[in-house]
Amino acid sequence: MDPTDSTVRDFGAGGETHVCTYEYDAETPASIAVIHAICALTDVDPIDAPTELGFVLYEHVDPNALDTLLADGTGDGDVVVSFEVTNGYTYAVDVADDGRVVVRRDA
Repeated sequence: MDPTDSTVRDFGAGGETHVCTYEYDAETPASIAVIHAICALTDVDPIDAPTELGFVLYEHVDPNALDTLLADGTGDGDVVVSFEVTNGYTYAVDVADDGRVVVRRDA
């Protein structure tokens, strides 16, 4: 799956926030979608993510628990898991049970 939106938005005081929205489903679990969204935001190939980004997801959240909790992305959006991933930048990640992953990073 490709990101549905990858933009730079100005959120006041002249600061820029990069935002990427990505969708997941039964074929692409939430944990994989998180990596793909961060990679889309940083222009990194997901295969190179551990080296290029300098982290692996399980250092920040349990990928199996994330996938189990959010299932196949067919919920109604009432369940949202939020966490941060850091590697010099801080990525604010929101993953909803309706199949949406939103990643934000200040420029």
